[in-house]
Amino acid sequence: MDTSTHPITIKPRPRGADRYQYLTQTNAGTPAGELLRRYWQPVALIDSLPAGAAPQPIRIMGEDLVLFRDEDGRVGLIDRKCAHRCTDLALGRIESGGIRCPYHGWLFDVNGRCLDQPAEASATAKDRIRMKSYPLHEAAGAFWAYMGPGEPPLFPNYPALAGGSEYRYTTRWFGDCNWMQASEGNIDPVHTSYLHQLELSSADMQARWGVFSNQARPELAVEDTRFGVRLYTLRKIEGADRSSIRITNFVMPNACAVGGFEGYLGDGGVTMLWDVPIDDEHHWRWEFIFHRSGKLDKAALEEQYESEKVEGDRMRRAKDDLYSQDRASMERQAYLGLGECFSVHDIAITQSQGTIHEQSGEHLSSSDIAIVRARRMLDEAAQVVAEGGDPRGVVRDLADNDFRDMVVITGEIGTGESKEAYCAGYSESAELFTLQPTTA
Repeated sequence: MDTSTHPITIKPRPRGADRYQYLTQTNAGTPAGELLRRYWQPVALIDSLPAGAAPQPIRIMGEDLVLFRDEDGRVGLIDRKCAHRCTDLALGRIESGGIRCPYHGWLFDVNGRCLDQPAEASATAKDRIRMKSYPLHEAAGAFWAYMGPGEPPLFPNYPALAGGSEYRYTTRWFGDCNWMQASEGNIDPVHTSYLHQLELSSADMQARWGVFSNQARPELAVEDTRFGVRLYTLRKIEGADRSSIRITNFVMPNACAVGGFEGYLGDGGVTMLWDVPIDDEHHWRWEFIFHRSGKLDKAALEEQYESEKVEGDRMRRAKDDLYSQDRASMERQAYLGLGECFSVHDIAITQSQGTIHEQSGEHLSSSDIAIVRARRMLDEAAQVVAEGGDPRGVVRDLADNDFRDMVVITGEIGTGESKEAYCAGYSESAELFTLQPTTA
């Protein structure tokens, strides 16, 4: 059942008042589901599947799969249901070069081929059995899967995924809502002045988060890029003929490249987020926090994140009690009253929009230009896929797999200076994300 030989008919895109609501639907055969499957998606942490580990159930875009490592270290991602009688292969045994179903002993390798049917009379019947399986790639501390048809595209050489683990912190969070509203929160530059506002009591905090504390009405602009949408956010600096400038990116179809925790180390940092659908009502928020210096304070990140998590990479804060909001702290410490962890802020606020955010109930404004453009870009890309083409951002030529133009920077420009020229100065240089030597 190799998906590359079984084309799927894509359902037509709906039109009308809720033009983009269909993008929340990601099962196979839906326009958005087929679009997302044309890109590599993170599916599991590499550390979660060491040698000798039990098979790991994976649910992604409504598909139930099983991830396993055979005795020779090869990793496979195949259908969770055995091709014989649909037994759960998460209960399977790792042996003899694959995963063996405990019901009748059928054995499958990492590519979904049936290697053994011990109770069958025919010695060749197994050769006609092929389980659904997906190619995997290991990068940045995660297993990535390509779930589309045909030859996988090149794995994108994004800055945040470069280098070894010493340059990056990788983690994920469970999100109890649809992927799209979470993804849109990442490209909303105005919310940082409110949702993430903290008391900046130290020089380190000021350096790390000071740009978020300015509530001045920002000047916003967007432009299309080969990989998505570039966002410019300018905020006037009080008492100066200058503005802060923050350049971030929407990365097709469900990622972003922004400045985050790593900002205190200066230029050369980027946080990339992926909101990967589990199904239409849940998603994984993947975080890849990178700095070219290799000097990330990963211990501080780990301490903060683990204090906010319970088993299964879920928030310890529950929706039913309003995420343990501390309203007293809202007067002096944290605008939202949910502590200092930005990930918690983002997850809680997007979950508050409902399991699947109903676009018909919203009133978009001038500050939502990035979200409007991203929705249109997704809509356009879904049509390209339906017509058999590669959507924006899919890379098949090595010459195109250089993403130094994915500029992420926070700085200052003078009145009258060109934001585009400011950005071009970084994108035309190879230095912004060039790895620096580290002894870590």
